Amino acid sequence: MCESKAVEIIGNEEKQLLDDVALLEFQDNKLILYNIKGEKLELPTDKYVIIKIDFLKHKIFFKKK
Repeated sequence: MCESKAVEIIGNEEKQLLDDVALLEFQDNKLILYNIKGEKLELPTDKYVIIKIDFLKHKIFFKKK
């Protein structure tokens, strides 16, 4: 499978936010992630930012502003 993991960077550590992410949307000032199980995670864009996406490691990295 080619789904990604959503992780938050805290200092030098990674905190897992959501597994098996299949879709990422920007909507109403939110980053909305959906996984293959139908779970949804909403991150407000005034608090979180995407810092990088590693397509080879299948990870989406977020950081709090």
